[in-house]
Amino acid sequence: MKGDGFFIRNGVLQLRRLFLVVFLVEIGIFIAISSLSIHNQVLLSAFKNEQQSIVTLSLPDMILEIFPHNLLVATIEFIPVIGQLFFLLSSIETSIIISIEGTSLHTSGLVVFFSLAILPHTWLELPSYAVATSTSIYLIYLLAKRGQILHSNIMKVVYMYLFVVLELAIAGTFESTEIYMPRIYASPYNIEYPLMLWIAAVPVIYLLIRLYRRIDRDEYDRKIKNKPEDFTQF
Repeated sequence: MKGDGFFIRNGVLQLRRLFLVVFLVEIGIFIAISSLSIHNQVLLSAFKNEQQSIVTLSLPDMILEIFPHNLLVATIEFIPVIGQLFFLLSSIETSIIISIEGTSLHTSGLVVFFSLAILPHTWLELPSYAVATSTSIYLIYLLAKRGQILHSNIMKVVYMYLFVVLELAIAGTFESTEIYMPRIYASPYNIEYPLMLWIAAVPVIYLLIRLYRRIDRDEYDRKIKNKPEDFTQF
């Protein structure tokens, strides 16, 4: 179809491709900024204090502390225009904190980032923010188009928000468990056991990908014609 490109298919913006680009931008921000050598004792102290207030909690309390905070972040990112700005600022701020922590440990913040990247919660939490932000951009597109495109796809936005709620709840559970395990297991099990959470995380991530594809099924259906699928019939 004339006018189609990477983001547009049959004249309609493709949410899944938008998500992939946003997610890659997010990872790029973390890699680029965390690799810098940044010194800021005030930010480091504030981060350590906040971290200490969480790691001393019981496992259920830790989940209830982490999940609502992360959901608030994602909810803000769902707001058109404001969400995209907040996504960039929060990603940059988190990357700076990682860089500062790396500097305080006399290593690169990139090492700290990769140490987080080998844990399951990272690959649940970061995609959640990318889903929220890409869906927010998609919502702007729908509101601009209005008419049939808006009517047929607005429920997709609602389902994507519910998807993010679910994914962040799971991410918070994994993250809390990863933090809690070193408190109850001695070395080397305090490192090995959090990594063993991948045994549970892999099928969970697979099912979440399947659910995302189900919500966004019109874009994965190769038989789709010019008319978008009506998501009021989900």
